[in-house]
Amino acid sequence: MTSTQRYLEMADVLEAELLHVPVGAQVPSEHVLADRFRVSRPAARAALQELERRLLVRRVQGVGTFRRGRVEYVVSASVPPSFSDTVRMAGAEPGSRLLSCGVRRAVEQERARLCLPTGAAVWSVERVFSVNGEVAAYATSVLPRKPLLNLDRELGDEVSLHRVLRRRYGLTVTRSRYRISLDVPPPGIADHLTGGNRSALWLAESVNRTAGGPPVEYARTYLRPDVLDVAFEIAEDPS
Repeated sequence: MTSTQRYLEMADVLEAELLHVPVGAQVPSEHVLADRFRVSRPAARAALQELERRLLVRRVQGVGTFRRGRVEYVVSASVPPSFSDTVRMAGAEPGSRLLSCGVRRAVEQERARLCLPTGAAVWSVERVFSVNGEVAAYATSVLPRKPLLNLDRELGDEVSLHRVLRRRYGLTVTRSRYRISLDVPPPGIADHLTGGNRSALWLAESVNRTAGGPPVEYARTYLRPDVLDVAFEIAEDPS
């Protein structure tokens, strides 16, 4: 048996055992696994790395390896376009940190998505989201400035943008467009999400509009697939 076959065989055995391990529990170290399977430390390390690639564990440098539990993140026309609400519906605890909120001129792509004229001013909102205390997403939301005066005074850490739109400005927001693809985040975003590791993440581009009205938000959100299990639900129109 080759070394590759051996560590993959170990990973298969451990994957089956992890089904019975609580989320968050620490799994055996490289040293313990090497003794158990009578392999070298590099082979045991390769098996743990394989489990990490399968999104089954997370490794914390200097601390250990832990059973991972991904949270189902459902994208559906019937689910409000709110990160916090979607995570809560999955039974997890969301968190958010506001990095910036300021006014600038909209670029061409943003004007097209929001149906704005040349020279239009927009709010640009940068936020980092967490799930159960673990960094999960980085979002850039662009919104028309004109109907949202003093938006910067309303937002802050742990404040839901969509709740502010509803309660402060009387806007009920629904999904209009949602597109997701794999993309490598720029360095600044990778620093926030993965400690600088620029591996491919999910990039969601979405447009949300007011009920029966114009677009009010264009967002680009990088999502960590090892934290969020993105699921799309398409329901048949009962009418």
